[in-house]
Amino acid sequence: MIETTNGVQPGAIAPQYRVLNAADAALVWVLKWSGDADHVIANKLGTMPTRVADILAENTHVGSKDQATKMVAQPKE
Repeated sequence: MIETTNGVQPGAIAPQYRVLNAADAALVWVLKWSGDADHVIANKLGTMPTRVADILAENTHVGSKDQATKMVAQPKE
């Protein structure tokens, strides 16, 4: 017997997630330092929380933390 499901539409297309680049990775750090949770950062950047977690664990985009530090330290003109 096939069970019925609620909230699922036949033929629904799975959401597409963006791949983050180096600039996005630095932005992840800045957003994290400003107090945003991983899932909130992922939502803002249109990606998956696991990609954000990989950046923060420095598994991907190694050096993005240093780039973010430089971005924050730059004087405003």
